[in-house]
Amino acid sequence: MKKMMAFILVVMMSIALIPECFAEAGDGVVNVEFFQTTYSQAEIIDQIIADFSLIHPDIKVTQINLPGDEADTVLANRILNHDVPDIFNYELSQTLFDMIEAGILRDVSGTAYADCIDAAVANQCMYNDKLYLLPMSVNFMGVFYNVEMFEAHGWAIPQTLDELWELCETIQGEGIIPFAAGDKSGSNLAHWVQDVIGVYCPNYIEDFYSVFNGNMSIADMEGIEDVADIVIARTRYCQEDPLGYGTDDQIALFANQETAMYINGSWRMSKLNTRDLAFHYAVFPFPGKTAEDTQVMSSVDFAVVTAADVSPEKQVAIDTFLEYLFSDGARYFIEVSNAPSAVTGIKPDTSSYSLLLPYFESGRIFGMPSNCRWTDATYSDYTAALQNLVLTGEKKTFYEEFNDALTDYGMPAVYIH
Repeated sequence: MKKMMAFILVVMMSIALIPECFAEAGDGVVNVEFFQTTYSQAEIIDQIIADFSLIHPDIKVTQINLPGDEADTVLANRILNHDVPDIFNYELSQTLFDMIEAGILRDVSGTAYADCIDAAVANQCMYNDKLYLLPMSVNFMGVFYNVEMFEAHGWAIPQTLDELWELCETIQGEGIIPFAAGDKSGSNLAHWVQDVIGVYCPNYIEDFYSVFNGNMSIADMEGIEDVADIVIARTRYCQEDPLGYGTDDQIALFANQETAMYINGSWRMSKLNTRDLAFHYAVFPFPGKTAEDTQVMSSVDFAVVTAADVSPEKQVAIDTFLEYLFSDGARYFIEVSNAPSAVTGIKPDTSSYSLLLPYFESGRIFGMPSNCRWTDATYSDYTAALQNLVLTGEKKTFYEEFNDALTDYGMPAVYIH
C-alpha cells in the first residue's frame, strides 16, 4: 500500500484521460473482473462466482487473486495506468477517499444491493453522504484459543492483562507455547497493536492529531509505553523467531495444536473453518488493565468497490453480479467465514465468539485507530517500527520510528476526529 498515495496524486491529475478500454467477451458473454486483494477470502469468492455462473451463463466473472502485498502493488500500478478492475475489494481508508475524489469509483447509493447493507454499517462507509464502499461483513480482533486444551488444563479465560501474563507463565510451565505469532506478515502484528492502542491509549484520536501537528511526540502519548511493553511481553510468550513466520505459518501452529492461542482478526476465521481441526476454537477479547477497561476493536471488514468508467453493457453485468453477491453470495460468505454480517437478514453462527457479544451489545467497541487518520505510507512505516520492536525490544527506538511514521508523510487531507 505504501506506493498508493503517490500514484493517486498522478491519477487525480490525469483522470480525464482515462479511456473506455474494458473489452467485452464474444458470443454475447460479458466479462467482469473481480480483483481480490484479500488472499484469505479467495476460495470463498471462487465458489460464489461458480454458483453465480450457473444462473447467469451470459456473464463471465473472473477472480484475479495474488498473494500478500503483491496484490496491492499490482492494483496500484493498474490504477495508475488507467486499468481499473471492474470490481475489487478494498478497505475504509484514506486511499479510498483519494480514489473517490479522483473519480475512479462509482457511487452505488440507492442500488438494490446497497439497500441490503445494514444502515449503521453503511453509515460508516459514507463519503459526502454517498456510498462507494459496499461492506459484506464487519470484523473483530481477539485472542483465539483452543477450547479443549483450556478445559483439559483447567485454564480460565483472563479478565485482565495481569491474568493474561499469569496464564502465559502457567502454559509455558506446562511445556506448551502460549501464542502463535506471524509477525513476518506485518499486517498481523500491526492490526493486533491497533487493538492494543485502542484499549490502552484513551486519547489516541486527539494525540495522533497533536503528533501530526507537531504539538507532541509519540513518546508523550498516554498509554504508549503500555503498548510497547505488551508487544515485548507477547514476544516472550510465542514461538522463537516470530518474524520468520507469516500468516499461514501462524494459523498452522495453532491448528496443529502446537500453541494454545493466537491473536488475530475475524477475517482469518475462514482459514480455520476450512481446516479439519481436531478441536474447537473460541475467541476472547485482548484484556485491558482491568476488566472494565476491556473493549473490542471492530470495523468494516470485507467490502467491495466498482469502477466508475465502464460501458453500459458491462454496468448491467456488474450490477447483476453484485445483486447476487449481496444476497445468496453473502449467505455463503457469512456461513463459511462466520464473520459478523453487514447484510441485513443474514445471521452468522456466533458460538465461537460469544464472549465478545456483550461488548458489541453494550457498545464497548471502537474502530481501528488508523482508519481515516493515517496514510498508507504512515501505516507501512508504523508496521516496520513494530517489527523492529519485536526484533530488538528497544522502546525508545520504537517511539522515534513511530513518530517519524506519522510526521514524515503529514496529516491526511481528510482527518476524522
